[in-house]
Amino acid sequence: MPTFELFETDTQGSWGIGYITQPPTWLLEDVMDYAVKIRAKVIVKTSKSTGYWYIKGINENKTPEQIRSHLISNMNNGYKKNSKSWFISYD
Repeated sequence: MPTFELFETDTQGSWGIGYITQPPTWLLEDVMDYAVKIRAKVIVKTSKSTGYWYIKGINENKTPEQIRSHLISNMNNGYKKNSKSWFISYD
């Protein structure tokens, strides 16, 4: 069962981890289900008015630990503090 950890930040661009977008009309639960289905590592909801969902970490360019560390660093530095990111851990 995957777990989700919320961070109040974003990755710096795609950060080389690959991403796809989903429309803002999708509910969080639908985005989470889809992200788990494709084994993504991060879901991002930006603070921009367009409100698209970004599902990131869809390639293997970074380890889950590198991605989580990046989110922690960005949050501690106040990077895009109005965005929300859910880091996904898989057992």
